[in-house]
Amino acid sequence: MKKNYLTIIEKWIRKFIDTMNADVLDGYAQPGEDFGEVPKGIKIIFDGYGYNENTDLEDDNNMISFAVFVHKNSLTEYFPKHEVNFNMIVHRPSEECHISAWYNVKENYIEVLPFEDMQRTQLDHSFLVDLIFKIDNRNPYIPA
Repeated sequence: MKKNYLTIIEKWIRKFIDTMNADVLDGYAQPGEDFGEVPKGIKIIFDGYGYNENTDLEDDNNMISFAVFVHKNSLTEYFPKHEVNFNMIVHRPSEECHISAWYNVKENYIEVLPFEDMQRTQLDHSFLVDLIFKIDNRNPYIPA
């Protein structure tokens, strides 16, 4: 039986959205901002706005992109700080998984893109899915 981790990621993103800085919804956020509540060991960041055909820019704040990072030690440790190069996070595929998600504000709908389809990690699939479930089932809930 295949475990569906996508619903857990969606739940984490909804909690992040409910507690994030109002600048994100208002269209003023910069990629990389992480002002929202997440479980200990996880990192969620605002990753940008959707493409706007009228302006030919990525300024459609009805579509908001998020990046979720799960580190191999996320169950027991706080998320280790990323290195930054040219204002971009240096991803560590041998240590973490990067999961992308889109939030449609008007429809209040979140689409989590399966990490299997993105090839953004070198970690074992079963290990990651189990890790996500274990983090979600931690009692008590531990905020970052």
